[in-house]
Amino acid sequence: MFNKIINTFGTKIAAAVINFLIAVVISQTLGDVGKGVQSLMLTTITFILIFSEIVCGESVVFLASRHSFSKIFAPSMIWAFLISLVMGAGVMLFSPDVSTDIVIHIAVLSFISSASAINFRFLVGKEEIKKANYNTLLQPVLIILTILVYYVALKKQDIYGYIIGLYLAYGGSFLLGVWMLRDEYRQLRLFSISEYKEVLKDLFKYGFLNQTGHFVQFFNLRLNYYLLYAYMDEGRVGIYSNAVSLAEAIWVISNSIALVQYARISNSDDRAYSQRLTLNLGKICLLVSACAVVVLALLPSPVYQFIFGPEFGEMAPVIRILAPGVLLYCIFLILGHYYSGIGRYQMNTFASLCGLVVTFALGFTLIPRFDIQGAALTASVAYSVNALFLLVFFIRESHFQWRDLILTRGEISNYIKELKSHLSSSKSNM
Repeated sequence: MFNKIINTFGTKIAAAVINFLIAVVISQTLGDVGKGVQSLMLTTITFILIFSEIVCGESVVFLASRHSFSKIFAPSMIWAFLISLVMGAGVMLFSPDVSTDIVIHIAVLSFISSASAINFRFLVGKEEIKKANYNTLLQPVLIILTILVYYVALKKQDIYGYIIGLYLAYGGSFLLGVWMLRDEYRQLRLFSISEYKEVLKDLFKYGFLNQTGHFVQFFNLRLNYYLLYAYMDEGRVGIYSNAVSLAEAIWVISNSIALVQYARISNSDDRAYSQRLTLNLGKICLLVSACAVVVLALLPSPVYQFIFGPEFGEMAPVIRILAPGVLLYCIFLILGHYYSGIGRYQMNTFASLCGLVVTFALGFTLIPRFDIQGAALTASVAYSVNALFLLVFFIRESHFQWRDLILTRGEISNYIKELKSHLSSSKSNM
């Protein structure tokens, strides 16, 4: 398991670095307004995927060891197509100011992304973590190559370079997933409708519970984008989105650990083992994340202006406001994957609802008065509430004591020894 965590962490770090470069290129080329448009477009695709992943999401991970790929694939693809069609029409209807061609791109890209996600999550469900990681890494690689050609080599300055990159990224990731699952694809076959009943019931049961939480959490994480757009303009969205993306890069650590944790817990029936594993991984995650948060918070404004452009100096105070909430949210990610792994998705939903109440209460109050710093404070408090809700319930259910959350010197020494052992074995195998 440790090897899988290291591989996942390395892959996600590489992806985070590339995504950082993508943000730099777009910010430097299109400015704060162009970065705001890109952020709103990507956020809308993410919103559509929430509904698509009722069937194509984490329920696929949970059911990969319980149903064949053939029975999961067909209903997932049909659902993804229908959602992309319906949601695309909805965006066109309720956002008439968005051009028709952009809406069409959003709908098509949502479908291709969902198709790619089916492959990715089936790989995770089978604990093929390395293959899943390489599949994920391909997306930012293809995007950065595309935008470098479009914006740097060809010197064009419109959003379509990024759109082309998304097509190549999602399409390439899907094709790589097909190759990785080629044995399953060779055995694809259709069943009678009656034979799909059980898997459809499970997909919707677990998917609806999980995605309800994701739907609520989406607004926790991204409602501020739309509020800034409504009260301010795209430029403020661009600055804030860069600050959020950089701060949320800290979650690479949590997500790397949580991906392996989720796959392991989904395939285990030992509740005590799952709880102890979650506690240990959570403590490691919090320690490493705290170091990263401190470094990020200490960077001054001129650094951000140099990297992203003169309009982005305000990122520094925004990141400092976000820092406490971002750190606590690492706990939410670990505990959330524990509850998902044991099939109790509703716990994540309840936690997200608490955060959403905070987001609504503070967002509509602070953002009109304090602009992007008000948005950052709203997000930081909401992140903290998410984490504390799950932590209280986890401690109560697992019968751990609050003092068990403290990382001891002995545990730190053991983690360092295990890391050194892993590095030594890796060198000897080279």
